[in-house]
Amino acid sequence: MEKVSRRTALKVLGAASLAATMVRAQGLAPKPVWSPYVVFLNANAKAFIVDTRTDQVVASLDTAKGATLGSMTPDAKKVYVSGAGEGETRVVVLDLERLQVAKVLETGNRPKHGLVSPDGQRVGVDHWGLTDGKLRLVFIRTADDTVEKVLEIPVSQAPKGVTSMHNAWSWDSRLFFSMDRVDDRLIVVDTQDWSYRTVPMPSVPHYPVVSPDGKELWVIHEGNEKVRPGIVVLDLTQPSLPILASMEMPLIGEDAVEAHHGNFTQDGRYFMALNRGPGNALKGREVAFFNAKTKRLVHRLTCASTGVGHAYNTPDGRRAVATNYGNNVITVIDVIGLRTVKDLVIGKGRMGHIVFTPDGRYGYVSNADGNLYKLDMRSLQVVKTIETGMQGGGGQVINVWTNVFEELPRG
Repeated sequence: MEKVSRRTALKVLGAASLAATMVRAQGLAPKPVWSPYVVFLNANAKAFIVDTRTDQVVASLDTAKGATLGSMTPDAKKVYVSGAGEGETRVVVLDLERLQVAKVLETGNRPKHGLVSPDGQRVGVDHWGLTDGKLRLVFIRTADDTVEKVLEIPVSQAPKGVTSMHNAWSWDSRLFFSMDRVDDRLIVVDTQDWSYRTVPMPSVPHYPVVSPDGKELWVIHEGNEKVRPGIVVLDLTQPSLPILASMEMPLIGEDAVEAHHGNFTQDGRYFMALNRGPGNALKGREVAFFNAKTKRLVHRLTCASTGVGHAYNTPDGRRAVATNYGNNVITVIDVIGLRTVKDLVIGKGRMGHIVFTPDGRYGYVSNADGNLYKLDMRSLQVVKTIETGMQGGGGQVINVWTNVFEELPRG
């Protein structure tokens, strides 16, 4: 285990009460509120607010260049949008009660994906670029939108590309998990005293996911010429964060390989891992299902989508929708039967992200053509195209707090 932290890190992380607190806390955090608005982010420095009661764009707000990712507070009152474009330094706060920009904060070199904690009190922001040769993590108080803490973490190598990726929180909102893509490490921050530690990964880490019971952290790593893409599972109940299991993706018949995102099904039974493909070789089509208890591969399927990156759970947990980076097809998956239900061609650009109405009746799917598409989840047909006036740059769509993109609130 590698350590880069103050001396108190091991002591604090090893406290006997920590694991029990983390496991209990999922039920103690406020239950997320579903917003009547869908926030549709666009890389061309815009956020379009769509009222799902009328399916009309009711506000067009200025954000930041490359601002395709954001996070909603559990009370659905604010969204924090990260500007990851070249030369950007801004996180933009959107007020969903007044439908206006509430504040703009300067956090560092190319904010990647600010993530609101389960208790709604903090936003953890990682960055795609180094600051003075160090990885920067910035924590924002949601109460007044001021910076609470800045951590700068030394790295030993030169960047191979973007230097971070995605984040997650422990269910008690104490631990923040982030990715170091320079030295191929997981970063674990304890927000109780701002100590941190790092854990080496087999290859470039991409996506951390906390298990539904809070006891484990599943980390997707991309793979390389020597290491197959896969998953590392860490035990969050032990002081040393030991590795419980390491799994490789099957990658049967895949032309290009690079693991992207993963998430648990809503019932917690399976973990879905997706192969996107590296760089511009967006040809990955595999969704691999691992048993969450045994850590064994139980099934794999191939999508008509190419460059698959995300498998979004429906509110009832019976289906998942795979979106991608390679074409304008989404794949609807029957999670109960572990089979493909339908492949849908939508829009003119590559597919992006999807959110659902709380009852699961409709989905709102973003497309790189700049439009939002309303999907009837019963008939699996597009029933409305919501135009934004943008010719491209479609990014994430948000209407509820989530710890990772593709899972939804449970219970």
